[in-house]
Amino acid sequence: MILNHYGIEQKVIKLNLIYIKNNKTKYIQDFENDLIKRMKQLIDINIIPLSHKKKFSSNKEIINHEGELIMKELKDSDLYYCFDKEGEKFDSQNFSKLIFSQNKTIHLIIGGAFGISANVKMQAKKLISFSDMEFSHEIFRIMLLEQIYRAQCIYTNHPYHQN
Repeated sequence: MILNHYGIEQKVIKLNLIYIKNNKTKYIQDFENDLIKRMKQLIDINIIPLSHKKKFSSNKEIINHEGELIMKELKDSDLYYCFDKEGEKFDSQNFSKLIFSQNKTIHLIIGGAFGISANVKMQAKKLISFSDMEFSHEIFRIMLLEQIYRAQCIYTNHPYHQN
């Protein structure tokens, strides 16, 4: 626990962001690093990119293989949320409550280009949707990191959220 600028004790949240890796562009990496640096006081975030070079004959095979890679990063008792356009929509306030109400490490899962395997989604605590639209993985990671930073700002009553 640490004290915020009001002298109120606050807990540090541990997050693991697990995602299927695509090519990263430099400007995206710089922006990700900036957001992570801003969060480091209250959120201990670990970025876990997963990649594979295998060739598959169908999208279903790709999804299943990526699901196996994701599940290797998790234990049966782990708390994790998957991002899927069919999931529940949250506003920023409720997303902040979701993140800061947990007392254990939270794993946030972003699937590959063809989605997340049914097995991974079925075992998730919750499916979360940002939109019915689809986004590139780089843009979605930035949006997610920004929402995590915003969740921290809401939790600490920082003025960033009001901008």
